[in-house]
Amino acid sequence: MSLKKKALVGVFLVGGVVLFGIGLFMIGSRKQIFGSHFHVYADFDNIDTITSGAKVRVSGMNAGQVTAIDVPNKPSGRFRLTLEVDEKFHPIVRKDSVATIETEGMVGNKFVNIKKGSANSPECPPHGTLPSEEPFNMGALMKQGGGLVKQVQSTISDIQKRADKAIDNIASLSGHVDGVVISVRGDIKQMTSNGAHITRDVSEIASNTRKGNGAAGKILVDKTVASDVEDTVAKAKQSSANVEQATQKVNTIISDVQQKDMPDVRETLANTRNMTGQMNQAVGTFLSPGSGGENTALALRDTVHGAKQTVSNLADDTEAIKHNFFFRGFFNRRGFYNLDQITPSKYNSSEFVKKPKARVWLASAGLFTTKPDGTQELTDTGKSILNQSMSDLVPYLPNNPLVVEGYADAGMPDQRYLASRQRAVEVRQYLESHFHLNPKLVGVMPMADQPPRGAGKKMWDGICLVLVVSK
Repeated sequence: MSLKKKALVGVFLVGGVVLFGIGLFMIGSRKQIFGSHFHVYADFDNIDTITSGAKVRVSGMNAGQVTAIDVPNKPSGRFRLTLEVDEKFHPIVRKDSVATIETEGMVGNKFVNIKKGSANSPECPPHGTLPSEEPFNMGALMKQGGGLVKQVQSTISDIQKRADKAIDNIASLSGHVDGVVISVRGDIKQMTSNGAHITRDVSEIASNTRKGNGAAGKILVDKTVASDVEDTVAKAKQSSANVEQATQKVNTIISDVQQKDMPDVRETLANTRNMTGQMNQAVGTFLSPGSGGENTALALRDTVHGAKQTVSNLADDTEAIKHNFFFRGFFNRRGFYNLDQITPSKYNSSEFVKKPKARVWLASAGLFTTKPDGTQELTDTGKSILNQSMSDLVPYLPNNPLVVEGYADAGMPDQRYLASRQRAVEVRQYLESHFHLNPKLVGVMPMADQPPRGAGKKMWDGICLVLVVSK
């Protein structure tokens, strides 16, 4: 083989190895193989088709994957999901963080989303169990939507029946009005005829009275009485004229009623019928299939559900890679006894430090109170928080080393150092007394405000309980 061919083969092999390495790195980075992780659990009655390898997100950001699904051994049991989460999310995954099963978009893949916990809750320890919420049931929503459509149809049908009944009542009322007018017409004519007879009788009486006939005529011989009678007769004539005018007005009203065809009533009936037809047409259009053959009501319900899912699943899809090292190990037996004799810088770079079994970070809020002389003192609330946080470490006590790291971020460097040491000493004294720990296995380390490199924190204000399991 010539030198040129050998060089080409070498270049090809080197290029293949480089490409293989790049591909391996990209796949490992995407799967977060090179990052540090911790495991937590979540229990569900219904896992909604989620599978092993599904994504795990913390407040919408990719943070790991589902590594295992344990099937319950009895009907009353729950499915247990093992969640592998990137260590950088540990500070915001607290014991009150809630795990839910959600969907990407409307028909995307299922994933587990972990909500951020509250500041007053301690961090969820490795292999702890998170509270969970059951996944959203699309079938239940469809059933409710179907019931709603039936109620709308029933309401529209009831409105249509009521409108038809109102139309019938209006038509019946029109017939009754016509009948009343017809029945009253004869009585009005009779009243008019009686008025005419009364007028003639009054005129005849007045004539006889002027002639002196009858008792009234004799009375009129007296001029005074006659004057009074004349006034009375005049008033009687005026009354007769008024009655005649009233009779003419009654005849005019009757004529108008007979000739009027009540256009307002008929227009109201026509408008009511048009409204009923438009309502029927609107319901038919709403329930008719669209261009794609899909029912309009179903399409509207799917759109509302999609908008809800889009808002809840909106998240940053950027993946981050963080290469960091855990605090490798802690103290061997001999080195731990000399913990009070080394500085924080030596503590951070010590070669005898082993990987800790667990770290429990507790913020200073509620833990300590400052006495008048400026020293730190544990509060009753702080003692309660310490008792709760020690529940995950008790199985490894009292024969394994425990270090209390103190942190304080207020004041000058010397003030931060002193405050962090006071906090660590206060916590150590309480733990030794309350849990009956061996003083030789409990150490303190004032860290000011700088956690050890690789501990997952850049700054801290409070304490950290570090458990070391001796080999």
